[in-house]
Amino acid sequence: EVDHTTDVRRGKLGLYEDWGFPEIWVEVPDQTAPSRPRGRQPGLTIHLLQDGAYRTAPESRAFPGWTAEEIHAALNESSLSARTAAVLERVGAVLGERDGTGPDHDPLLGSHRRREFERGVERGIERGTQEGMERARTEELARLCRLAARKFDAATAQQLAALLEAVADPDSLAEAGIGIVECATGAELLDRVAAAAAAGRS
Repeated sequence: EVDHTTDVRRGKLGLYEDWGFPEIWVEVPDQTAPSRPRGRQPGLTIHLLQDGAYRTAPESRAFPGWTAEEIHAALNESSLSARTAAVLERVGAVLGERDGTGPDHDPLLGSHRRREFERGVERGIERGTQEGMERARTEELARLCRLAARKFDAATAQQLAALLEAVADPDSLAEAGIGIVECATGAELLDRVAAAAAAGRS
């Protein structure tokens, strides 16, 4: 009950009591109204129904641990403050423990977290695939250079590595391997790989 212009205690509170409302908040906002009775100070009062009558209480029973002062501060904020957010997180944790629920039981938040998890899995698979391909390419380059050094010489292997560094196409790498087998000299191999790389870029 937002009490701008009257005193709820003299009217509605008795009705709420008769109707059996278990908890009533009476809020007098910080922002004053011209018709507000004198003596009505800003603040929030919590009334809890006990044995058929209301008793004031320092904190809510419906939201355990949420005090009248904290509720009043939250209701009068123009936007959610860090302090109120922390209070709501604390109260939410108590409610969740009591009711056996958590953030993922909220349909919107739960679906959002599931989507983010799925996206994370997809990104992880993509990253893992890319890393695997790069690792396989690096290993293949090293293998080709070892073969070139064994058949020809270290200088040929170094020049081959420089040529293949810019080659990403697996078919071009396979062609280099065939060239190592078929070419008679290192120069012939390098010319063949350079021509294949140029053709692949064109």
